This record gives sequence, structure tokens and C-alpha cells, in this order.
Amino acid sequence: MKQVETTSSRLFSILKRRLPGSLAIVAMISGCSWLPNSSLNYRDAAVTDPIQVPEGGTFIGEQPLYAVPRQEDRLIGRQPDEDKFVPPKAPQLVVLGNEPDDGEDTPAPKGESVRAILARDGNGYPILMMSTRYAWAWEYIGTALKETDLKVTDRDREVGIFYLRVPSRYELDEKEAQLKLSHTTNGIQVAVLNEKGTALVDKTPGLAILERIYEELE
Repeated sequence: MKQVETTSSRLFSILKRRLPGSLAIVAMISGCSWLPNSSLNYRDAAVTDPIQVPEGGTFIGEQPLYAVPRQEDRLIGRQPDEDKFVPPKAPQLVVLGNEPDDGEDTPAPKGESVRAILARDGNGYPILMMSTRYAWAWEYIGTALKETDLKVTDRDREVGIFYLRVPSRYELDEKEAQLKLSHTTNGIQVAVLNEKGTALVDKTPGLAILERIYEELE
């Protein structure tokens, strides 16, 4: 009997030591709901200056992905009928591949000025931006390349790549490159990749190649 009492006493002592910690954890978890709701604090944020485009860069526009609820009332504090911020639903995710456009069989307009902009990406690499359908951009670029000394050795419309043989005057280390067309929120982006398509080419030869193509797009 004495041995049983000793074991019971030990178990009671262990539970006694661990119980306060367990209760504290439970209290912390349940206490999350006691924290103040700060989801509407964004209304008190200050308006900052617009982004300044670096010298030599080109701003190609923006397109908001999430709508600001009650935009006309923002930055004026919480409204009487608001309890908390309700985030807008995220847009449906789609694969931004070079999928066929609606009306893909419709030929590109003839005799019209192609809306193309020679710009730079966020890292300063040259790109072409085209505000048109992918099918038409593909046709425009293909036609422009025929008027240049950039020889098209192959092409893959499904992935948006022209395989080019590049003359030495463009100062490209490799003799071949890839011209990649990609869908973006601002239109069709055209960039020059290395022979394997794993990275952008250096800025100087990339700009020279795109400038030559851009001359034929104007």
C-alpha cells in the first residue's frame, strides 16, 4: 500500500507542475479573439508620391489586379457601417501561355500602324511591348524579321519563339538567339533570349536586335 501511495503522489506532483503551463497555452489560443481588430487601419495610411520612371525608361501603364472597395471613401477613417475589412475575391487564375486567341484565323489588319513600344523591364533589359492580340503580334514580328538581316532558322508558335541566327554586327557572343513572345497584363512582350532560352542576352546586343525589329514595325 505504501508503494501505491508513493506512485500516486508522484503522478499528482507531475500533473500539478504541468497543468499551469497547459492552461496558459489554452488561454493564449482562446485569447486571440480578444485582440483588437486592425483590419481597417489601412484607411489612415498616407498617400505617397507616384513612382518616378528612371531616365531612359518607359512607363507602359498599369492594371490593378484587386479592386479597392469603396475607393471614394478610402483614407478618411472607418465608416459607421464597417466592422472589419472584407478582402475582394481574387481573380480566377489562368495560365498565361500563348493559347489561341479568339478569332485567331482573322488576319492582322493591313496598312495600320503597329502599336509597339521599345522599353526596358525592371532590371533594365530591353523589351518590346505590343498592345495587340498574340496572333497578330506573331504575324507582325514574323513579317518584320523578313526585312532584317536576322535569319529565322526555325519557329514555334505554340510557345512563342523565333529561333534566330544573329550576324556578328550585333556583337552577340553567341551566333544564335531566341526571340520570345509572352503574354503579360500590359500586352505581348518580346524579349531576346540566349541560344538555349535560359536567360536574356546582354543588354547591348539585345537592344540592337530589338531596335532593328522595331524599325520595321513602325
